[in-house]
Amino acid sequence: MASIDLDLLRTFVAIYERRSLTRAAGALNVTQPSVSYALGRLRGELGDPLFVRSARGMTPTARAEQLYTVARSSIDAIDDVVAGREFDPLTARSRFRVALTDMGEYAYLPPLMERMSTEAPGVSLDVVPIDVDAVDRWILSGEVDAAVSSAAPTGRTVTTDLFTETYVCVATWPDELVGVRVEPTELATLRLALIDSSSGHDRVGRALDEAGITPRAVLRAHHFSTLPETLVRSGDAAIVPRRVAAMFARRWPLRARPLGELVESFDVRLFTQAALHSTAGRRWFFAVLEDAVRAFAAESSDGEDAAR
Repeated sequence: MASIDLDLLRTFVAIYERRSLTRAAGALNVTQPSVSYALGRLRGELGDPLFVRSARGMTPTARAEQLYTVARSSIDAIDDVVAGREFDPLTARSRFRVALTDMGEYAYLPPLMERMSTEAPGVSLDVVPIDVDAVDRWILSGEVDAAVSSAAPTGRTVTTDLFTETYVCVATWPDELVGVRVEPTELATLRLALIDSSSGHDRVGRALDEAGITPRAVLRAHHFSTLPETLVRSGDAAIVPRRVAAMFARRWPLRARPLGELVESFDVRLFTQAALHSTAGRRWFFAVLEDAVRAFAAESSDGEDAAR
């Protein structure tokens, strides 16, 4: 391990975390041939292919899995010593990776990037689509620095509860219906838009099934950002988190109605593992990410209260 050049290890880590030579090159600000050359050297020195091409990208071998844990920790430790554990966001050129749902991208990225653009203009951020079944593995291995999700805690990673959310039914409701609960019998008459369960949002579909409610027609979409104009132009309704509905209402003629206890509320959590991959930069990023999500929750609640 001591004989392997640090730059080769950085290249290896970039490939491992991104599963792509092209994306690794972009993260390292080098050419793809340079990444391919570095990978070839590593393969020769270790006597292992390290990655094999598959439909899902560059899949690591068992030897690569072992190497990654050591390499990631070693690079973090070296970077921390070089930085003197004095992370200065204003001058830093770090890159962080966070796993978010599509709702997270829509809701949390604006306040997060607003703060990073002023406090840490040289810091980069990679956002990866969340896979709730892989969050623990990603964080424990260092593939992502943090995740924001409503997944249940497993005890394997550090979780911080950020806010509790409920669901509402949003549409271009007339004034007389605003604030009136949507009953199951009414839901059955609606053309309803849902976010597909493959995107990690399965509570609504499960609740409708358990209540025996079959809407008149259903649109299944993959991204919250596609809903507002779709609902306005079609006259359909959608069941979305309350704070997302408040965001819709600020920009579109959409209004929310309560659903009672039909769909269970949920907690949004920050998933990290500071002890395993603790650097001054990561600790800063965790704090900024947590503040941004909490700010979104507070701002959306204040805006909703003011609109009532």
